[in-house]
Amino acid sequence: MIRIAPLLLLLNLFCTLQIFATEFFDDFEIHYKLGNEYNMQGMLDEAISEYHAAIKINPGYANIYNNLGVAYSKKRMFDKEIESYKTAIDLNAEFEDAYFNLAIAYGSKGMVDEEVSTYQKLISIDPYNLEGLYNLGHAYRKKEKFDESIAAYKKVTELYPDYFNAQFNLGVVYGQKGMLTEEIIQYKKALTLAPNDAKIHFNLGIAYGEMKMVEDQIREFKEALAIDPYYIKAYKNLESAYRQKGLIVEADEELSKYNNLTRTER
Repeated sequence: MIRIAPLLLLLNLFCTLQIFATEFFDDFEIHYKLGNEYNMQGMLDEAISEYHAAIKINPGYANIYNNLGVAYSKKRMFDKEIESYKTAIDLNAEFEDAYFNLAIAYGSKGMVDEEVSTYQKLISIDPYNLEGLYNLGHAYRKKEKFDESIAAYKKVTELYPDYFNAQFNLGVVYGQKGMLTEEIIQYKKALTLAPNDAKIHFNLGIAYGEMKMVEDQIREFKEALAIDPYYIKAYKNLESAYRQKGLIVEADEELSKYNNLTRTER
């Protein structure tokens, strides 16, 4: 059965204006600030135009290429986005935001090897970078490199033990690797952070089912439904668990609830 996993942190990092000497950067500041305003308002063509005008005045400012990349990202112009972040990094080899955004851009293009290597570079600059470590775990998972994914998520949980997504996704990867005991232990840790999260109970139900612990499986699916009565997958899985136990009446009741909800969705 397929486990549920929360979304990846896909957050482009945006740089605001630094203060420059007015006599040299006056026109530059105007174009750069306008570009940022347009970017934040979703007026992307105007933002890109202002950034290019600023670059003509001062082509050596790394932040503007980062923000230009963010604008291209919003327009899904990934090649130009990547080019912009690379220019930012050429100008500032320790530019963490640009590395992070570049890795996301590579991921958007399905260039997972490049995505991984860019997150690794980011982490070599900042070993405590939460978003970089977390997204690295996700990138490894996309490549089915589960040991590396586990290591990345575990590093996040060691540095930031209250970060729920890492605790939860670590359980997911344990399950994908067939480490069911570790998976269950990990979900129980996640429950201490989010005791009313239906997804955790749902995934626990799947893990217990794979271990043939049907009573525990039923309990967890019921817990998920107590939290979220519209959790359609949980009704279907609970029906299946009841049938395994020979509880036909209960199974038919869950199937009826499932069918009613799916008809309502249509």
